[in-house]
Amino acid sequence: MSSIVRNFKPAAVLMFVTLACLLLAGGCARYSRNVNTFYEPSATVSGGSGDVYIVIPENQQTRSPDIKWVLGAVKDDDNKNIDEVFSPRSPAEIIQSAFGLEFKKAGYTIIPTTRRPDAGQRVIDLTRTEIELEQTSDLADLKAKCRVLVGVDLFKDGRQIKRFQYEATSSRTDIKDRDLLAETVLKDALQSVMLKAMPELHALLK
Repeated sequence: MSSIVRNFKPAAVLMFVTLACLLLAGGCARYSRNVNTFYEPSATVSGGSGDVYIVIPENQQTRSPDIKWVLGAVKDDDNKNIDEVFSPRSPAEIIQSAFGLEFKKAGYTIIPTTRRPDAGQRVIDLTRTEIELEQTSDLADLKAKCRVLVGVDLFKDGRQIKRFQYEATSSRTDIKDRDLLAETVLKDALQSVMLKAMPELHALLK
């Protein structure tokens, strides 16, 4: 047994061990760097009709496919940042799209825009849109949590009816669908916001 050990060159042994460690770490520390959730409406409101404008700030609109928006961070098990989580859409666009799908399902015609229309229209003005997405990657598992915060000014017939703020969080731990975990907690948090927001907004818009 000792003769076999002596036949291994130290450099080759070191290279083999390093490669094995990298492969092991790569297999166990996978996580999503790019997230683009495909939202599914969750609210059960219905009976809507007519146009609804959903407004986000102009500086939150993506002007180029080369732009990436930072949604959060990836941390190791020592709580140190090791990477960032990106999205091809801004938090405002993600939330605007989710509201659009919910209102469309409820029966409305949706007009997404970056400018508030003239008086006489029904308007959902998204004045605050925050998404905080964090993943913690270690050798045992991958944890993800997401916080969504939305500020809404509701306008009808040219006047502001009410101001709302909605917030929701979601967290999960998984060792299988690591590539989908961040997308899943983001979708869960968005759906929780919509379950709170849609009945109130729909009741005032009808």
